[in-house]
Amino acid sequence: MQATIGFEGKHAALASSAEISAGIDAADKVFSMRNARFSDCAAANEKLERGELLSREEALLCLVWDEAEEAAFHAITLGWLSRDVDIRLSAR
Repeated sequence: MQATIGFEGKHAALASSAEISAGIDAADKVFSMRNARFSDCAAANEKLERGELLSREEALLCLVWDEAEEAAFHAITLGWLSRDVDIRLSAR
């Protein structure tokens, strides 16, 4: 089963379907721009979260993941008033 882009966090359920779509589009643009596959970035990020040693390539994929997560977060929360929002990119 192939992982798909999703979102998790305390406030993820507050996002509308249009905001979620905007977040997915923003993340996809980053993955495309960096010529990185979502699944490879997700796997490297999961490895990092488990505290495992990363190769240089995996570390770079984690940077792409962080950039995509940031872009998705901003696309989803555009217009929200709160700054303390818990929404993170996830592989489902």
